[in-house]
Amino acid sequence: MSNGSNDFNVTFAHISFLERLLAGHPNIIEVTRSNDIQFDMVRERGGPIRLVCLNEYACGLARVFEAQEAFPGVNLIYVGGVWNSYTGDAKRHCRDAQIGLFNAKEITGALHRNDFWRYVRAS
Repeated sequence: MSNGSNDFNVTFAHISFLERLLAGHPNIIEVTRSNDIQFDMVRERGGPIRLVCLNEYACGLARVFEAQEAFPGVNLIYVGGVWNSYTGDAKRHCRDAQIGLFNAKEITGALHRNDFWRYVRAS
């Protein structure tokens, strides 16, 4: 674990926010942080999750591919705060590959589901 730099330019403030969110989530039993922005989680209900923390205002397919290459086994990509989002192509690719792609408004609901990659937040 590091509080230094990472190749995705995610700040310590963003990483710390996510770390607190995960630590307080009722379905998360254990969280292990490594490679600065990788979080491996054990859930009470559902399989394990390898999450990568990004800070992308509009996460596109290219950034998803970069995250998949840099973090083998990633199955959830967190794009950051409530104003951050992703393109339709990125979301479709992730859904088809059973990878969750969520912002801060969506992630807590998704973590409760076995098929978290399919989670859609009700409007």
